[in-house]
Amino acid sequence: MYSYIKGDLEEKGNGYVVIDNNGIGYKIFMANISIGRLGELHSKVKVYTYYQVREDNISLYGFNTKEELRMFELLISVSGIGSKSAINMLSNIEASDFAIAVVSNDIKKITALPRNWK
Repeated sequence: MYSYIKGDLEEKGNGYVVIDNNGIGYKIFMANISIGRLGELHSKVKVYTYYQVREDNISLYGFNTKEELRMFELLISVSGIGSKSAINMLSNIEASDFAIAVVSNDIKKITALPRNWK
């Protein structure tokens, strides 16, 4: 539904940011690696988003690049990996490094990633 959100970075938290767009603050869950790259508070940012609707929850997940978004979508397509687990995994490895680990069959690197939401 939302491809991206562009606006002012109002807040950085552990695992989320708040972006103000025309007076509406969007809470967007992100990998901590991605949050660190967004820039300073009150700067203009653009975050690619994944809009998730569940029976009991509606959430926005954010990414700095389309590559990160695609990696997230691939992760959540795997049985047993939910959105929060995928974000936690991406908080501990770059999307490109994860892709290399999968292609090179680096099972040790993949299984070392935490999957539980903290």
